[in-house]
Amino acid sequence: MGANLARKKTIPKPMSDAIPGSLQLTDYWNNSATSKVFGHPIPDAVIEAYFPANAKVLDIGCGQGRLSRILADMGFQVSGADTSTAMLAEARNNAPNCEFRQSCEGRLAYGDNAFEVAIAVTLFTSVPAASEQRQLISEIKRILKPGGILFVSDLPLQWTDRYLARYQAGQERYGQYGVFDLENGGVVRHHEQAYFMQLVSDLTPLKMETHEVVTMNGNQAQAFRFVGQLSVGQHSRVLQY
Repeated sequence: MGANLARKKTIPKPMSDAIPGSLQLTDYWNNSATSKVFGHPIPDAVIEAYFPANAKVLDIGCGQGRLSRILADMGFQVSGADTSTAMLAEARNNAPNCEFRQSCEGRLAYGDNAFEVAIAVTLFTSVPAASEQRQLISEIKRILKPGGILFVSDLPLQWTDRYLARYQAGQERYGQYGVFDLENGGVVRHHEQAYFMQLVSDLTPLKMETHEVVTMNGNQAQAFRFVGQLSVGQHSRVLQY
């Protein structure tokens, strides 16, 4: 009988690691502040079509301030937010005419209805935890004025063998397909389009298109651009899915 019990005994499956939040990834982004090159563009045609002239713009996940500077040079009133103090130091040097504040765990240090436009370029890739992504969407709706515009450029799931292997390893470690580890302690996330569209489902979609980019680590990748508009009465309602 003891032998039968031994044969029936199973080894518990190990629990998945928790997907790290932005505070846990701060060291990675601080160490990347002077070593990474970011290149997602905002096409002039998108700016002309959707960004009101001289609008107040919040650059969320502003990094080194590259896009903040470009938009400020075009006449926009630009503020930026990032969790990384080293990135914010670079941003202040690169875009001295913009104002920058540190964000924390998906919370933005700005008042309600403060901006006509918010931009989030590779933000959701860099914030892999779903709960923090939902918090950021809630905050974006809070800081945008009614009728405000959200511009997103980010990375969907890729289909090369290299990325597929990383997704599988991330699935095994974190229990979430699309989350994967980078060298030196980084963790990022690529998304299914359906997941992303559900995340921004409270906004009216105005534009969705794909484009090619070079990632911060020098890899070719497919990206998407999304432009959405906030309607009246949609502020700060937490998304559920």
